[in-house]
Amino acid sequence: MSMRLVAHKGERPRVVIVGGGVAGLEAMLALRALAGQRLELELISPEPHFYYRPLAVAAAFGAQPSSVLSLASVAADADALYTEDTVAEIKAGSRTLRLAGGPTCEYDALIVAPGGRPVEAIPGATTFGLPGSAERFRAILAQAEAGHVGKLVFAVPALVGWPLALYELALLSAERLRAAGSAAAVTVVTAEPAPLSVFGGRASGAVLEELEEHGVHFLPGLVAEQVAWGELHSQPGDSRIPADAVIALPKLLGPDLGGLPRDRDGFVPVDLHGLVRGLTDVYAAGDAISFPIKHGGLAALQADAVAEAIAARVGVPIHPEPFRPVIRGMLLTGDRPRYLESGLAGGDGESGGVSLRPLWWPPSKIAGRYLAPYLTAQGPLGPAPHGGLPVEMMIGT
Repeated sequence: MSMRLVAHKGERPRVVIVGGGVAGLEAMLALRALAGQRLELELISPEPHFYYRPLAVAAAFGAQPSSVLSLASVAADADALYTEDTVAEIKAGSRTLRLAGGPTCEYDALIVAPGGRPVEAIPGATTFGLPGSAERFRAILAQAEAGHVGKLVFAVPALVGWPLALYELALLSAERLRAAGSAAAVTVVTAEPAPLSVFGGRASGAVLEELEEHGVHFLPGLVAEQVAWGELHSQPGDSRIPADAVIALPKLLGPDLGGLPRDRDGFVPVDLHGLVRGLTDVYAAGDAISFPIKHGGLAALQADAVAEAIAARVGVPIHPEPFRPVIRGMLLTGDRPRYLESGLAGGDGESGGVSLRPLWWPPSKIAGRYLAPYLTAQGPLGPAPHGGLPVEMMIGT
């Protein structure tokens, strides 16, 4: 049983949450819902807005950029303080944070959820997800529509934590090119044995059918290394795939945050309740931790496990559940989305489901227990796309 969380100053224990992404907001909303006014909450983030990043693919095909939410407003709704600043260092021994803006912030419990750091994974490719990449991608797609790009390759780098977005890019590109009368060939290259294999055999089979129906070539079991002289070089066998343009996803590194233990890629090791190994009263969730799959729905589940652990420590009569990974993915196809779901064991697909109907509620891109209903209540996070692109832009529709 965890030790009771006590306030070292003031009347209530003070929980500070670092990061205004999915994990940070889910943790904040969950703590307020579970613990009520037993806790004082503060959210710290250098970025003052929450962006619904799962719709970035739709935006690349003509949708207006997604609306954003003010973190100050979300924090106010959770009766929490919001501070716009960067955490430079965690001093766990004194339960303090050193902020880039100068002041020191004290905590009784800390939740670290700053996300990961995306970096280029395949030299020579256009890395979707880095600054300016959406504009470069749209330019490449326009060249393919005009007949200047004949071979468009989408490459999933090795060890990418969440490849679904690249399949969406390939499917929606093939749909757009077919509508434009373009003869450009679209290919997906991945180290996976089957498309989106983490969801299990049934889901992989359904995704493969989608690829085939859209005329997308699928090349599994290849680790893409670099683009040179109009070819994508891959292993094993030094395979060389002709490509006029290559679109790739970034790989993630852990947060650059002093005072935390980390693995060789910078990710923070935690137990099943999100407690950072080797530290007291410091928790972590989301893309910053060492769990191999990086996904908003998993980040929300990790944040829920942390929130329950902390709530139990301030006297809430609950049995805190450990993190049990279940991934849910809405795959945009150019037609109706496919809903994919799988329970995981050690990162491998253990069971899987696929449907054209929602498998969870609300049927949003990020299935967070507290965040998804909150976002649904805020209304659309982005207007309908131009040109009639048939993708879902409203959370919960």
